[in-house]
Amino acid sequence: FLLYVFYEGFTAVFTNLGKSGRKGPDSVGSHYTGQDHDGQVKVSSGIQLWTVPHTGEYRIETIGASGGYSEDSVINGGRGARMIGNFMLTKDEIIHILIGQRGERPKPNSNKKTGSGGGGTFVVRKNNTPLIIAGGGGGVAKMTEQHSGCDASINTTGNAGYNSPFLSAGMNGYGGQTDKPHSGGGGGGFYSNGEDAKGGRGGRGFLAGGEGGTHQGGFGGGGGYRLVHEIPGGGGGYSGGSGGANKDLSCGGGGGSFNNGTNQQNECCYNTAGHGKVIITFLH
Repeated sequence: FLLYVFYEGFTAVFTNLGKSGRKGPDSVGSHYTGQDHDGQVKVSSGIQLWTVPHTGEYRIETIGASGGYSEDSVINGGRGARMIGNFMLTKDEIIHILIGQRGERPKPNSNKKTGSGGGGTFVVRKNNTPLIIAGGGGGVAKMTEQHSGCDASINTTGNAGYNSPFLSAGMNGYGGQTDKPHSGGGGGGFYSNGEDAKGGRGGRGFLAGGEGGTHQGGFGGGGGYRLVHEIPGGGGGYSGGSGGANKDLSCGGGGGSFNNGTNQQNECCYNTAGHGKVIITFLH
């Protein structure tokens, strides 16, 4: 009875551990000191390995990162999804958690105006069975208003961006595509990398480590922007978003999402600006 009461109040918030850019964190450091999951988390190649403290049902909330955006864009980058579901977890099993990192934009002194894709946020069993994944937003260049194609999708298919008629997003867990000579990098999916473009590399898929593409795709499969022609990258996720097109008023597509839980609550356009996050709460 006392054990049940103790874990009933358990809530663990997993963050990017102060890291930004293409690669994930190297260590937990003191970020979780004094929190409910203190001492339960290790980091391997940017992915947080959480040892489940007690068998039972948990509520897992995942939030994808937002995409990067150009200085002259009226809106922020594409918005990351929020996915919520309940899952049965077993004491001492290890859950792999990748926190998506926001897309970036070129340094001001480069005089280039575009943005990379945001990383998806992944919660996956040790045997690489996905539990719940929230897509990241696409990068944005010179946009004047919000468009749904830039945002993450709550479906398993990624989005194809805006003003990008010849590009297609990833499906069924695969990376987003590009028009190689004229686009940014595609977002990485769960199973495969986003497609590389001529000057913007696709984000790596989760199974390949989730590193963001060059230039500056967010960790979690964010596609890199193409610097020369200021073309945005696609968001990472269960399936990757497409790379953006070589046009003003364009964006890379947001990444797709995945939810295998019960009592689902899914929202496509939650994270307007920032890194991803995972919140895990013990229910009973």
